[in-house]
Amino acid sequence: MADAAASGAFVAAASGALTWLAPALVPLAALLLLLPVFGPARRMQRLRLLLPLAALPALGVALFAAPGAVDLPWMFLGARFGLDGTGRIFLLFTAALWLAGGVHALGYLHDDPRRNSFWLFWCAAMAGNFGLVLAQDAASFYVFFALMSFASYGLVVHSRTPEALHAGRVYLALVVLGELALFAAIALAWQAAGSLNFTDIGPALAASPWRDAVIGLTLVGFGIKVGALPLHVWLPLAHPVAPTPASAVLSGAMIKAGLLGWLRLLPLGAAGAPGWGEALVALGLVAAFAAALAGATQRQAKAALAYSSISQMGFVTVAVGIALAVPAAAPAAVAAAALYAFHHAFAKAALFLGVSLAGAPTARARALWMIGVALPALALAGAPLTSGYAAKAALKAALPAGFEGVAAALALAAAGTSLVMLRAVWLLRHDAGAGAHASHAPNGAMWAGWALLVGCCLLGWPAVGRLADLWPATAGAWLGAVWPLLLGAALAALAVAWRRRWAGGREFTVPPGDLLGPLLALARGRPAPAAPAHAAHRPDEEAQAVVPSWPALGRAEAALSARGGLTLAAIAVALAGLLIALAN
Repeated sequence: MADAAASGAFVAAASGALTWLAPALVPLAALLLLLPVFGPARRMQRLRLLLPLAALPALGVALFAAPGAVDLPWMFLGARFGLDGTGRIFLLFTAALWLAGGVHALGYLHDDPRRNSFWLFWCAAMAGNFGLVLAQDAASFYVFFALMSFASYGLVVHSRTPEALHAGRVYLALVVLGELALFAAIALAWQAAGSLNFTDIGPALAASPWRDAVIGLTLVGFGIKVGALPLHVWLPLAHPVAPTPASAVLSGAMIKAGLLGWLRLLPLGAAGAPGWGEALVALGLVAAFAAALAGATQRQAKAALAYSSISQMGFVTVAVGIALAVPAAAPAAVAAAALYAFHHAFAKAALFLGVSLAGAPTARARALWMIGVALPALALAGAPLTSGYAAKAALKAALPAGFEGVAAALALAAAGTSLVMLRAVWLLRHDAGAGAHASHAPNGAMWAGWALLVGCCLLGWPAVGRLADLWPATAGAWLGAVWPLLLGAALAALAVAWRRRWAGGREFTVPPGDLLGPLLALARGRPAPAAPAHAAHRPDEEAQAVVPSWPALGRAEAALSARGGLTLAAIAVALAGLLIALAN
């Protein structure tokens, strides 16, 4: 009897371990099968057709697995894997994005000579992304987060162009910085809690002298992936050069891994940290405003969408700041952040995949493409009857008393989202006419992956929320939802009129990477180089030569000549407005 009981316990433990580890192990197995040692090129070609299916185990776990966890003392420093309510939401949209992105990539890369390299990095990043969502301890989360982050470098530099290699260097430098910060944060949390399980770390940090150090290091380490100011500079550099499927999962799924890290490791609800929380709220609102303004000046659709992601992550940064500042509001704020991540993941990934379909050959296909692009754009702008409206309503409902100024600022930031969405859609239409993103005509696999994401954007909300949340309940609520859209459209019209009448047709552009250009110019003591030209867009004007009277002044003028100064000014203005709103 004892042997039978022990055998049953072993089988149950093995079954649980397989359930929680399969989502990460299947992509790793697919990665190994892609190595040349396993077979000739023809066999590898057949295997590539099955690679998108590596996301199915994760999708199955998200949809059907019961909540639970399993301890694996032999793995890492004693691992725990499982699924809770927040993890289920993240795993659901993450698995769906990797599945749809993989289907799209089959068609996008069908004639790419580097496609084997792409799929190797793709599978490794996918495994890391799934593993970190299911990790319930800090060490396992760190390992899978590092796997995802470093594998993503191969996706960013896939084209091997000078622009891609530059973006890859910036990304890799920030990844290393983030990993160092996270390692230090986890080591201090372990010392404070005596455990690496997330359920033990939060309460232990509440009374620990290391609390502030852990919070600061965690905000930096995961803030790089989230794209939080001022750690965001890699996003607008990486997205324009990465293959479109990679951009979709980078913006839709992988930056949400940083948000999940915040939700797991920060002591949300366990102890109040008003200073850190209010600073995070301020940075989130500045990002929501400033990134939207920078995105509205872009000349390339993927750069505009990258800045839109930074702006949208500002909204969830506000939610995390609220949870950190007011412990009683933490449950509602964490739930709102997870719902917002779910909404943004599908809408933004659908827009990114739509970029590569801009070369649709027929009028009917172009009309279908335009409708499919407009729908997620409206969702991101928070239009009624979309998931964006429900997610933003949940975020505002989570604000505690005394944060009315933040609610007003979030509503105003939605107008900035409308502005940058109009710019992105205009650029996509322009590129469709010029064939800027079409290395080849869209094929069936590309359409299928994109259609899956558009469908999830439209119909996915009931999986995590209520249908009644998709529309305003009162006339006042309708007005509150519509006026940011109208204000964004009015600002776009004013910008067009100004350009035509007073600017002589010239467009002002914040160079992708914004703050990075001025900082590098200040460090080098010479003007930053002009941004590289992109297909279907004229190159930025060369930076004017500066003859300084004093070296320090010359460095400042060199930075401003790169035209990154407007971004700094916009951030200062947004921050001043934020402080006024909070003071009221």
